[in-house]
Amino acid sequence: MRPLPLLEPASLARSDVRRNHLSRGTDGDLSEVWARTGTRGVLAHRGYVLIASGRLFTVDAADAPATGTQVYLGTDAEGTDYIGIDLDDAGRSEVDSRLAADRDRDAEDLLDGPATGIHVSDPTWLDLRHVATELGDLDIGLACALVAVGNWHRTHTHSPRNGSPTVPMHGGWVRQDPHTGSEHFPRTDPAVIMAVVHTDDSGTERLLLGNNAQWPADRYSLLAGFVEPGETLEAAVIREVWEEAGVDCVRPAYVGSQPWPFPSSLMLGFTAEATSMDTRADGDEITRVRWFTREELAAEVAAKTVWVPGEVSIAGQILSAWLAGDS
Repeated sequence: MRPLPLLEPASLARSDVRRNHLSRGTDGDLSEVWARTGTRGVLAHRGYVLIASGRLFTVDAADAPATGTQVYLGTDAEGTDYIGIDLDDAGRSEVDSRLAADRDRDAEDLLDGPATGIHVSDPTWLDLRHVATELGDLDIGLACALVAVGNWHRTHTHSPRNGSPTVPMHGGWVRQDPHTGSEHFPRTDPAVIMAVVHTDDSGTERLLLGNNAQWPADRYSLLAGFVEPGETLEAAVIREVWEEAGVDCVRPAYVGSQPWPFPSSLMLGFTAEATSMDTRADGDEITRVRWFTREELAAEVAAKTVWVPGEVSIAGQILSAWLAGDS
């Protein structure tokens, strides 16, 4: 197969945030960081981020919600510190009430500004997955980190050692058992996602796509799966392709990565070469698999008989790179 170039950072892989653990402070409420001149806060709630006028909506220390978990996210190129606040439901209600009051007090003529999308004038909650290709590099880096770490905080409130409640420390990047002092860190689950290609004797390439049991019958994507303990990334590629599609593949090659904070994955993109076109969908996770030439896939997508991921995900980015491979 023609090798694919390394993917340029796109969608959730972009970031202009300068992370620095030495600047995070040691406390859980980040009072040290809030006291710095110009510090700004950004807000998230269950995978949604607050946006206004094409950017993340920011608050200062005086307007920061009283509830929620605070995470030091880093600085921008000018040295401004950013704190992310992952809101609980009470904090979301507090923010929504304040925003509603502001809108009532400072009502705008809605004809003067856009009413939908990230450029809406009034602060609006939007799903990070739906705006990942539109936000700038700084904002997407801030939002992706906040959503990922916020998800971890919500689901890891107690020590796995003894069940004791833990508290945020070190700028929100650690949870600590206050009784034993044991520290617990955010988890990231590595997952491989691969473009498996078979090249016939004439040089024609075909890409293997699978339909997940939870999807509509016309939706297809690259095969993917989590890396198991004690396993290399390359071994995970070969194992997952065999388990899900019954296809032997060789020569896995890395093409790029992307965080996927829904809730805690790091997607690691690969290509691999199939040794034959014999397939066997596992019937559990994958209900059917299909081979596509570039022309076939492009035609079916255009006809809307097959749906594939968009470029918000690394799957869509790899697909686009492969489709462009004959140009």
